[in-house]
Amino acid sequence: MAVTAPPKRGTGPAVAAGVLAVLGGLWFLLGIFWASLVLGFGQHDLLVPGQIADAVIGLLLLLGGVSVLACSEAGRVLCLVAAVLALVAPIVGWALRYQRILFLVGGPTGIDPDVLRAIVIAAPFVALLVLAALPATRRWTRR
Repeated sequence: MAVTAPPKRGTGPAVAAGVLAVLGGLWFLLGIFWASLVLGFGQHDLLVPGQIADAVIGLLLLLGGVSVLACSEAGRVLCLVAAVLALVAPIVGWALRYQRILFLVGGPTGIDPDVLRAIVIAAPFVALLVLAALPATRRWTRR
């Protein structure tokens, strides 16, 4: 009877979380420039808060995603924090619009209605939260 190698640890959720975080980070960083293109380059004073949020969330996602792929526990925590911020930022932007304050976050989606855009934005970050919180991802980052 042939002896088989022990099964490899589940790397799927951790790799998926890392890739999703990197792609989300790039999307948020693209949002810095996208908001300027949508509203025009002459209105930078209105765009600054959203662009700062895009930069912070984008960099946290990129750093967390790369760190998870490098098997770092800190990367998993960064992914969790950045995913929560990515979910909260559009809600804050939506609430501020009712106060007549312009706060655009995220990159292009090609979707105009605010509620539908928020759902499309939220889906990958909910998935990132779930993937980063899974025990398999925790084991991956503690090897």
